[in-house]
Amino acid sequence: MADPVYFIDNDVQQRVLTIEDAIDVTERMYREWAAGRATIRPKTNMYVYDDDGEHRYGFSTMEGGSQELGVVAIRIKSDVQPIRREAPRPGTSLPTSASKGAGAEGMFCGLVYLFSTHTGAPLAILNDGYIQHVRVAASAAVAAKHLAREDAETLCILGSQWMARTHAPAMCAVRPIKRIRVYSPDREHREAFAKEMTGRLKIPVEVMDSPQAAVEGADIVSCCTNSFHHPVLSGEWLEDGTFISNVLSSELGEDALARVSYTVKNQPLRSLADHVFEAGSPPPGVTPRSEGAGWLRQVDEATPLLSEVVSGTARGRADRQEVTFFSNNEGTGLQFAAVGALVLERLREHPDAGVKTMPLDWFLQDIPD
Repeated sequence: MADPVYFIDNDVQQRVLTIEDAIDVTERMYREWAAGRATIRPKTNMYVYDDDGEHRYGFSTMEGGSQELGVVAIRIKSDVQPIRREAPRPGTSLPTSASKGAGAEGMFCGLVYLFSTHTGAPLAILNDGYIQHVRVAASAAVAAKHLAREDAETLCILGSQWMARTHAPAMCAVRPIKRIRVYSPDREHREAFAKEMTGRLKIPVEVMDSPQAAVEGADIVSCCTNSFHHPVLSGEWLEDGTFISNVLSSELGEDALARVSYTVKNQPLRSLADHVFEAGSPPPGVTPRSEGAGWLRQVDEATPLLSEVVSGTARGRADRQEVTFFSNNEGTGLQFAAVGALVLERLREHPDAGVKTMPLDWFLQDIPD
């Protein structure tokens, strides 16, 4: 009897995934990518503008595959976005639901499909919520292994929601972190983060009243915000020898970028003209947020890839004084293939009652495509 196709929700993923295992498989995939045994297709965006002039539909995909894992993943996002996005005041933030959503208020649609490279059959469908945050944090932690000082002890987290909750344990997994300082605009959120991470990581997490107070003196600064409009990190706050990671292209101001001595990027640059497609157009005088253009402030074709650093064909940290930066210049399907295959492996070893299954026959047909 053929194996069923799994549907794996976010709750199951949180039960079976460890950040340490995610970092390990992610680092292996960067090495495989550099050796030509893994590959990606860059993110593609499609937009369909609503006739009301207020919204557009967004559909995006990214793919990646690995010989070692025997898996190809495609990550799909489907949402409706306001064309005129409200810009928060500097030092404040808006919830993600203010910029997109699907189906109902406060809900989102993102899925990861895993396929076998040996049989061509589908293996699993996963909600992309939790795995999305784990794969970004795992990549940042791989970068920290090569770019942060080995004795880094103080971690600054800017942000206090989902990305912060995966980045904190990820950085602690690769460096001997003894203290964490957190800042986000919402005091209630940052206090909740500090309480949760203190209990989980068994190290002190200090709530700071300003981003400057959180950053100054930190060995590692992880920007984990939803600040699409305003920088959250100033170069004046950075010490020599700091390692920086980001989630969004807007998080580092120009003065922060000027302090960086050495930058490593996540993936090759994509041609936006070749990967962004539109039906319709925004109302006159309205320019929607560009998809991907912001990363060009940080990286160019000559910027080394993390896969090259991991494989040894590009250097890591040069000395203790160097300010290093991992630019998360958009995600890759290979990240989802790596962590998704890990989830599937763990569930085959230790079944979870929360997994839903579907017959493979539902996904196969006898009419050629």
